Amino acid sequence: MTITMTSKNQITIPKKIVTALELNEGAMFDVKITGNKIQLIPVEVVEKIYTDAEYAKMEEICKKERHTAKKVTKKFIDELGKETT
Repeated sequence: MTITMTSKNQITIPKKIVTALELNEGAMFDVKITGNKIQLIPVEVVEKIYTDAEYAKMEEICKKERHTAKKVTKKFIDELGKETT
């Protein structure tokens, strides 16, 4: 299957693929480049509901980290996730 990129760098995902993957308007994708290939991986955004204990732990972390500069990286975010579990 071949598709064409527009002058605005846009592509259209063929209906056959949209139907097969049950994609809807607003679908989000993780984009990865592997060599000379582009991978579009559908992602699902799920609302996270926190417990009172998790909120308390996040408050504790915020108070501890207040007024300290941090470079927000994936590693930093992953480390925060470990602290709240």
